[in-house]
Amino acid sequence: MNFNLNRRAVLGGAAALAGVGALPHAARANTVLRYGNAGGPGTGSNVFNQKLSDLISERTGGSLSFEIFAGTLGGEQELIQSMALGSLDVYNGAYTGTDEFDIFYSPHFFRDGEHARAVIESEIGTLASQALEDQYRARLLGVGRLGSFNLMLNEPIESLADLRGRKIRAPQIRGCIEGLEFFGAIPTPIPFNEVYLSLQSGIVDGVLTALNPGVQFKFYEVARFVVVPDFGLALDKQAISLSAWNGLTDEEQEILQTSFDELEEEEYFKRGVAQKAVDLEAWAAANGAEALIDFDASELVGMLEPLNRRLAEEVFGEGAWDTITSA
Repeated sequence: MNFNLNRRAVLGGAAALAGVGALPHAARANTVLRYGNAGGPGTGSNVFNQKLSDLISERTGGSLSFEIFAGTLGGEQELIQSMALGSLDVYNGAYTGTDEFDIFYSPHFFRDGEHARAVIESEIGTLASQALEDQYRARLLGVGRLGSFNLMLNEPIESLADLRGRKIRAPQIRGCIEGLEFFGAIPTPIPFNEVYLSLQSGIVDGVLTALNPGVQFKFYEVARFVVVPDFGLALDKQAISLSAWNGLTDEEQEILQTSFDELEEEEYFKRGVAQKAVDLEAWAAANGAEALIDFDASELVGMLEPLNRRLAEEVFGEGAWDTITSA
């Protein structure tokens, strides 16, 4: 299909609703939304959502909050399916199983987090959000820019060309899989809760995942090396089932959406950028400074442009890649 170059906001409205917390609250039973994420309580995604729960509880006078399940209800595929089936209200994670979001994980698809936000707020983001709704009967609350997506390896490399022939655990996300295949690696999908043992037993030679959860789960104990240049961006989709969303009052919907939008910039994006240095220090403390593999990645943008153009235009239509790069 041909891509429509007209752009419209998909996640806008935060500024116009900045004062929504001051609205009066109708007397009604409290609503506790069941929230799930595959990471542990200390990961950036779940720290953010605890703050979000506290904020919406404060703004609604206690009528709306989250019950947080962090790393206790299974992997991301199980969680998002649970949301679709109605046993979970709010899902947060990288996986969606939709090409419209999954290609965003291809390496160097975005210049940086600000570029990612601009694309998500464009017609591209609108189409991706609709695909999520169609597949899971869920509404996208927003995309949390968690920070860097990195390679963690049991043996060092000098460049990404050295990945050829190595088995790398990857999430079942098209951008990750095709990105690894581009460099000759063998993507090996394994549930996140099985990654530590898979690294420890040698089933895989490394893992591709968000850096912060990798540190939280102590992957540095079973994969000595981490590649410092980002392989991609960690973009957590936060979605609420339509049944749960439609069960909220108009006021609660506005408060939930606005609170996410307000917090994401500081408590997701900027915190994620700052966290990378902290997480790399933790890796070096465990394995020595030589465990941090750094190299010039400036040529990768041009190298990967054909892959990213193909993905964008296969999914969104002719002209999509030019629109994405100019966002």
